[in-house]
Amino acid sequence: MKKKTAVLFKCHNWDSVIQRSYERCKRHSNKSDFYIVYDSTKGVVEIPEHIQKTENIFLAPYLAVENLGLAWGTEVGNYGGYWYNGDYHQNLFIINNPDYDYICSVENDVVVLNDFDHIFEDMDSRNIDAVYKHVGAENHAWAHSGSCEGYYDLSQHIHKGLFCISFFSRKAALLILKRRLEMSVLKREKGLLTWPIGEAVMSHEIISAGMRTEELAHYCDSLRQYDWAPVYLEKEIINETEKTFIHPVTEMNEKFIVSNFVQDYHCMISEEEISNGISRHRSRKINDFEAYSRLFHCPRIYNNPVLREDVVDDARELLTGVDFDLASEGMALDWPQALGQVYSEYPERVCASLPSYDRSHAMFFDREVTLQVSLGADQAYTLILAARDPDLTSHFDVKCKGEISSFENVPVAFCQQKGELRFYAVNFPAKSNEFVVEQKGPDGFWLNFMKILPTTDALRALSTS
Repeated sequence: MKKKTAVLFKCHNWDSVIQRSYERCKRHSNKSDFYIVYDSTKGVVEIPEHIQKTENIFLAPYLAVENLGLAWGTEVGNYGGYWYNGDYHQNLFIINNPDYDYICSVENDVVVLNDFDHIFEDMDSRNIDAVYKHVGAENHAWAHSGSCEGYYDLSQHIHKGLFCISFFSRKAALLILKRRLEMSVLKREKGLLTWPIGEAVMSHEIISAGMRTEELAHYCDSLRQYDWAPVYLEKEIINETEKTFIHPVTEMNEKFIVSNFVQDYHCMISEEEISNGISRHRSRKINDFEAYSRLFHCPRIYNNPVLREDVVDDARELLTGVDFDLASEGMALDWPQALGQVYSEYPERVCASLPSYDRSHAMFFDREVTLQVSLGADQAYTLILAARDPDLTSHFDVKCKGEISSFENVPVAFCQQKGELRFYAVNFPAKSNEFVVEQKGPDGFWLNFMKILPTTDALRALSTS
């Protein structure tokens, strides 16, 4: 008899990347019932209406979890919710749909390039109850081991796994639900402050019960882009013909930035990735002005002149349009002369080849400080300024003059935003030979980036748009 299978595509929001991940996921699950499992805790469902009308939508507000009597997390550290309890979506689903023989739970930031039907069929033929990526770390080397205290014997090995995409038999899924309910009672009865993370519970309970598991890698050509981090962009997918799963994949957002330029786990600023050339390869693949800039200013790159120039060379080779202009070599400034000896140190990061997004690298222009710069009178120049301040232009005026004329105001135009930085452009006429940036108002302002460039058609269009 044909086994009944379901694929659960889990999400709590919707964007263009999730849309494409959903489409890939569905293409690879032809013989299974397909569900979008949506966390509607916020009371808003962002799934497009046409998809809501045609797909099976299983709403999973967190209230439904609490109504089952399931505990949600720890009182210490405020861990909890669906991120911490990765089994809870499927717990709700299987208790409402117990007739499925096998289910696959897949997070919305997984790129699916593999066939679900084959995996389900293999599980059935070999009596496999769970498929996931096993994590072999010893208890002392795993960050979440402490969460298991009071529920498992920490002197013994706790089985662990990565469940971004995972497959379960009905027996395994119901066991996880049963044990979570028993743990919830135990937590309340003993007043435990800990709560085991789902990545331990789903693996340890199944293996402890003597059920058979299989490595996710068994069904893949490779899993080289599958881990909890770093975050990838879609353009980084190495080979779409390869049988694999890739995780996590998002759009260029805060999650991507933090994962690659703040956290230090196989990310673009990690020493191993830089040394092996992986970071440079990824930045070229991404080919984004902000990504180049953030990589350029990380200490392991910036403090090495060779690596630093490599990043700039890549940006100037591959970027186009305004981004290329912003990365181009600018006019060297005599800062003591320009600032009248007010600043004792050269503001290196502000005038670097690429802008720094680090707040500590910004330069503060105090009250009554002016910046006066001489220009070559043989061509037109554009001044580029960048800062976080959305009202930057209210803090100063820019004036320029030619060989004969006196200083006259020139407009400062917002041209574009790159991540947290807003870029402004000031075009000077070809006959200008000097400009000055003068404070207006009682407050100073912070500046992250400044560059003087020969005016191009792209820069001219930006500052006049």
